[in-house]
Amino acid sequence: MTLEERPFYIKFSHGLIIIVLLLFLLHVGEHVLMPIAFAGLVSILLVTPCKLLEKWGVSRGFAAVISLLISLIFFAFVFYFISSQIYAFKKDVPPVIERLTLVLQDLQTWVHTKYGVSTEKINNTLNSLTSETMALTVFSSTFSTLSSVFLYTVLTILYTFLLLLYRRLIVQFFITSFTDYPDQVYDVIMKTRYVVKGYLVGIIIEMLIVAALNILGFVILGVKYAFLLGVIAAILNLVPYLGIFIACVLSMLITFTTNSSGTVLGVAIVVVIVHLIDSNFLFPKIVGSKVKMNALATIFGVIVGETLWGIPGMILSIPIIAILKVVFEATKGVQPWSILLGDDLTVEISAKSSITKLTKPFKKKV
Repeated sequence: MTLEERPFYIKFSHGLIIIVLLLFLLHVGEHVLMPIAFAGLVSILLVTPCKLLEKWGVSRGFAAVISLLISLIFFAFVFYFISSQIYAFKKDVPPVIERLTLVLQDLQTWVHTKYGVSTEKINNTLNSLTSETMALTVFSSTFSTLSSVFLYTVLTILYTFLLLLYRRLIVQFFITSFTDYPDQVYDVIMKTRYVVKGYLVGIIIEMLIVAALNILGFVILGVKYAFLLGVIAAILNLVPYLGIFIACVLSMLITFTTNSSGTVLGVAIVVVIVHLIDSNFLFPKIVGSKVKMNALATIFGVIVGETLWGIPGMILSIPIIAILKVVFEATKGVQPWSILLGDDLTVEISAKSSITKLTKPFKKKV
């Protein structure tokens, strides 16, 4: 019995089992697969400069090292820029805390007047939130997070170098593993590289444009930390749908402690307008043409990515879904899942012809 002749529930269950196994492996292998996933994305970006250097006579190992160093210098520059802005903001932390304290006191008075909650009870709640035990917990959690980030960064750099060095072996492994379909496997690999590279390049361009628009709007409003907030909002924009709300709340909160209330409203308007421009013009033109996924699959993928891997999972969810879509399109038995992930609204429903065939014998002949 061929795959096409099998009952629909068997074909559907095969695809469902594959997806469940993938999710299970992603959950169990989080600490192993996460740095490899980031390294895979970075290595796809660096394949082009590696090939260019190899054409100039540079050995593959040195080409990988040079390309990796260039990317590290770029990320170091971005990190230095953001750190310098954060350091400038650090000088104004005491006034910000004082302003927030006044706001909390006003809120405390309002709650007491409106709902009759005693001031002593509110103070006890606030004191419990700032207790020594909680401070130690936050400190230990922060230290653990920084340690994990450092370890993942080192592993990502190492994996990126190795993927660039042994990329031909990896491609040959997949082609040899599916000896009956070598051309199809090679096409899937090349299409995956094209889609992911287009997505990453488009995201970088989109992030630069969004940052420039945010900074321009904040500068016009006279926001004190226009560059910092503009860059942070652009980075949070990498998280689909959810990042805009976080960026808006964070920008309004910081602006509220350093500017007037009218400026806070202006910041919210700028963030919303830039997001509308991005979602309706920038993303469809720059990124959407490469990654053709519908909003339902995107939101669901972001939620699943956050559940499995946290914030890194939210960032990696879109390229991983894009890769799965390419693989599903080329694999018999799971092709319907690629339709579910795609955004092609012109797909014709084939059930109409079946209904016509079923009703045809019952039509009276004239």
